Amino acid sequence: MLAPLAALGALLVFILVCLVWRYVSLGSVSAAAAMPLLMYFLWAPGHAPPLVVDFGTLFASALVIFKHDANLQRLADGTEPKFSFGKSKGDTA
Repeated sequence: MLAPLAALGALLVFILVCLVWRYVSLGSVSAAAAMPLLMYFLWAPGHAPPLVVDFGTLFASALVIFKHDANLQRLADGTEPKFSFGKSKGDTA
């Protein structure tokens, strides 16, 4: 793994967003958006990552956000389902 602290930071962003707002897609997009900054600042103390890592992280983040377009539209419309730990009212069994 190139930057375990950055990956851990993105995981923490994902978990916090999912716990607070209960949308997995919002957590995924938030973690993806945070990843380039986390990679840059947590790469190595006093050293910036190579440009290929910067641009690769930006590309991967943009791809994740692009692929979540339908989810983001449902979030804007208010129709995206929320994550829950328990059974919903309609569940049986």
